[in-house]
Amino acid sequence: MGLRRIACWLLLVSLAPAGCALDVPPRICLSPGVVVPDRPVVVFWVDGLDVERFNPLLAAGKLPNIRRYLIDRGVTVCGAAASLPTITYANNVSFNTGLFPGHHGIVGNRWFDRNRLIFQDYGFIKTYRQVDGDFAARTVYEALGEDVTATILTPVRRGATRHVDNWMSAGVAWYFDMQETVNHLTTRRFELIAEVANRAGRWPRLILAYFVTPDTVGHAEGVSSPRYTQMLLDIDRQIGHICRSLETAGLLERTCLTLVSDHGFVDTPNAFDVAGYFAQTLKVPTISREFGRDVAFEKRVAHFNKARAVVVNGGNRRTSIHLRCGDHWWQRPTYEQIESFPAPGVGEGVSLPSLLARCAAVELVAVRRGPDAVVVRAAAGAGQIDRTVGDGGKVYRYRVLSGADPLGYMGHPQAAALMDGQFHDGDEWLMATLGTGKPDCVGQLVEMMDSPRSGDIALFAADGWGLGGKDKGGHGGLLCHEIVVPWVWAGPGLPAGTQITGARTVDLMPTILHLTGRPGAIPPGLDGRSIADRLRSATARPRP
Repeated sequence: MGLRRIACWLLLVSLAPAGCALDVPPRICLSPGVVVPDRPVVVFWVDGLDVERFNPLLAAGKLPNIRRYLIDRGVTVCGAAASLPTITYANNVSFNTGLFPGHHGIVGNRWFDRNRLIFQDYGFIKTYRQVDGDFAARTVYEALGEDVTATILTPVRRGATRHVDNWMSAGVAWYFDMQETVNHLTTRRFELIAEVANRAGRWPRLILAYFVTPDTVGHAEGVSSPRYTQMLLDIDRQIGHICRSLETAGLLERTCLTLVSDHGFVDTPNAFDVAGYFAQTLKVPTISREFGRDVAFEKRVAHFNKARAVVVNGGNRRTSIHLRCGDHWWQRPTYEQIESFPAPGVGEGVSLPSLLARCAAVELVAVRRGPDAVVVRAAAGAGQIDRTVGDGGKVYRYRVLSGADPLGYMGHPQAAALMDGQFHDGDEWLMATLGTGKPDCVGQLVEMMDSPRSGDIALFAADGWGLGGKDKGGHGGLLCHEIVVPWVWAGPGLPAGTQITGARTVDLMPTILHLTGRPGAIPPGLDGRSIADRLRSATARPRP
């Protein structure tokens, strides 16, 4: 029996208990004695839900269930900024911890740790669940303590009471590109959660349901493909199934629902191989593949000491570059060392960051300049972001160093007004830059570069370009619709048909704890903050 036939047989066997029809509402039938907590939360995390595709479908009436159960019943967060870099694992951990990637350390689906000499890649069956052991921050599930919590399909679930991987069913369906089946299985797992609740006598306070397929299809076929649109339509159908089942079970009106995404998407018909460019054109010994977790440290030292650069592609549109300027990888280079990095293929009088900024595939180059500054470069100019701590917390300054403004803020009055040589807090920068082509980059780029895993140089791709691989679509860059994502809340105490403007998806974790009546469980020192009070006092949306 061939591999495909074996896999299909396993899939059919695994689905047999659910019956033949997958695309139906899950059966949520709770026994009379089951305790339902006040204001439980259900999170619909839709991976790669591009706002430029989502909004037109919503306006055209093609997402009727999201409209009915979320938009019309609740609060739309206009200008919701994802965490930088706009990559799945980085944002998933931020959802769960309330910290930016530069502070929890999971800076992408792939990363290099120059201190431990590990190149991690979560893109394999053997590694995709290792993420929980690669960061130390407290998760929302751990913060909820003894409360029952559940996750469906997501790899980040440390502390959850019950996690459903769907490996025997969804894993096989995903491998054989049966994407609708993957969606339907996420929906059907609510039946399993109900069965567990009946046995335990407790309904979960938090359920996170992960819909991965827009990201899968976006990479394989592009965000402009008909199949990407079909995934969004199918996810709308699944959300309708879940909400109708919650309604039938008497749970809908007492449940807080939120739909959120981790990043948008960009078609990438053009490709630039950054690792190949370093190795072949710049003549720099380069490593760009997974290595190290299960290898003795001495072997890791020998392996990585062969290289002067480690190039990590993430999401197809953001690349981290780590440079070894001295004898040891643990010695993080200074800005001056980065500027004068000895690459044989770099011409006289040209710095490596300047050369990279001239590449047609590159929108922006970010270079760490000490612990509290980042220099940003584009082909036509350079600027610098500085961070300091003021009376109310962190504040940021952005100024142009030479040529044209690389972030493009000077052409927007609200953003330009903050480029006055003074420091302003992150929320001011967020609100002022929402109308620009690169929103919320001033604070977030500095915070991103705090982690040594973010590299010494970060490349962000120009529109239409991927920075490695052959994907037809990607994310990780700084275009507005990669950063700004759909985010909607609905539930008890949240005014129907309203909106707020300006928030960050890193606010998800503290907001969940606040809305569920557990504000005291919010850990100190988070980057995110609860927007619960803002949601409760949201104002009516303007009529179209």
